[in-house]
Amino acid sequence: MAMTHEDNMLLTCVDNQAPMGEMLRARYWFPAVLSEQLAAGGAPRRVRLAGRSYVAFRGSDQTVGLFDENCPHRGASLVLARNEDNALRCLYHGWKFSVAGEVVEVPTESRDATAQKAFCMSVPLRHYPIREVAGIVWVWLGGDSPGAFPDFEFNHVPDNQVYVVTQTLKYNWVQNMEATVDSAHVGVLHQSWIRNFEAGVSYLAQHQAPVYEMEKMPGGFRFAAIRGGGGQERNFRITQFVLPWYTFVAPEEVPDGDRVAVFTVPTGDTEAVQWMVRYNPSRPITDSYVNPAPDRASWPPYITGDADTAWGQDREAMAKGHFTGFGHVITEDFAIGASQGPINDRTKEYLNAGDVGVVRMRKLLLEAVRDHRNGKDSGEVPPYRKIRATGGLLEDGEDWRRYLLDLQA
Repeated sequence: MAMTHEDNMLLTCVDNQAPMGEMLRARYWFPAVLSEQLAAGGAPRRVRLAGRSYVAFRGSDQTVGLFDENCPHRGASLVLARNEDNALRCLYHGWKFSVAGEVVEVPTESRDATAQKAFCMSVPLRHYPIREVAGIVWVWLGGDSPGAFPDFEFNHVPDNQVYVVTQTLKYNWVQNMEATVDSAHVGVLHQSWIRNFEAGVSYLAQHQAPVYEMEKMPGGFRFAAIRGGGGQERNFRITQFVLPWYTFVAPEEVPDGDRVAVFTVPTGDTEAVQWMVRYNPSRPITDSYVNPAPDRASWPPYITGDADTAWGQDREAMAKGHFTGFGHVITEDFAIGASQGPINDRTKEYLNAGDVGVVRMRKLLLEAVRDHRNGKDSGEVPPYRKIRATGGLLEDGEDWRRYLLDLQA
C-alpha cells in the first residue's frame, strides 16, 4: 500500500515548524561538523541542522562552541564574526560571546562596567551542549538536559581505527537513509563494484532476492538478509538501524573486517549530510572506498550535473561492461537518490518483499514523530555500545542472532 501524501510530508519535512524537525531537535544529539573543520582561533563555520542555522567555532584553547547563527542584537550572521580570546565578536557592533555561551562585552551599551555586566547577563544568547569524540563535533539542541549520547563502539577505538567522511546531498534525507536499510539493492545497483570487494560479498550479485529475518530492539530494529539455501551455502548479513538516522552495515570482509556506520542528517527539506564512519574494533583500518579521502568533508564523490545530463552517468563505461556508469560505488546511491527528486513522491510506490527494511524504518520514524506531537516518549535507550553489524555463513539450523554483539558473553 502506497504512503499518503500527508504521511510522506510528515516523514520527510523538517523546515519551519515541521513536526519531524521539532522532534529531531528535541530528542536526539546531532553530528554537526567534522573536528578538523574547526581550527583553533579560526573562521567560524555555518552549520545547518533540521531546518535551522547555527555557527560553530573553536576557541584558542581548543574548546568548541555552537550558537544560533544570528547575533541576538540585530541578527547579523556570526559566521562573519571575529574569533578572538575564546569568543566570537560580532562585526556589526562588537558584541562579544564567549565559547562557554556568555555575553562578555557590549561596547555600545555603557561605559560603566557594572551596568554593562548587568546588561550582558540579560542578553538571551542561545548556545548548546557539545561533545567531541572520534573526529566528530556533536551538539544537543533540545534544551538544558541532554538525552542519552549515542555512545557507539566507534567512539572508543584509537584514532587509527576510525575514519569519518561527509558528503552534502541535494535531496531529502529519508531517500538516502532508505538505501542503507535496503539490502536487496546491493546485489543489483552495486554489482560491478562488489566483484572487486572481498570474496565474502561476491554472492550478493548472484542472489538478488534476500530473505529477511527481522526483530525489534530498543530504539530501532535489526535484520539478517539471508541468501542461498536449498543445498547452497546460506550467507547472511546483519544490518542494524537506530533512530533517528543510524545504520550499521556488515563489512565486506566478515567477520572481522572494517565496519561501516552511515547516518544521514537533514539540513533542510531538500538537503542533507551523509556521514560515513569506517572503523575496526580490534586493529587499524585498511584503505578502502571510504578512506583515505582527498577531502573528508566532501567524500565519497558526489554526482555531477543533473537530470539533463543523467547526473554524470558514463554510458561509454556501461557499453564496456560497467553496470551503472558511475565512478564510485557510493556515487551510485547518490545518483539514485537524486533521481527520485528533491522529495520522493511515495504515494506512487509499488513495494515488494525486498522493501521490508524500508517499510520498518518509515514506520518507526512516523511513530516517533506522532508520539512526540502527542507528548509521548517511549523512553527507550538503544544499546549503543553493543551495536555491531556482521555477516558470514550459517550452518544448517543455525540462528543468525547468535552473532549479535549484545548476546555474546
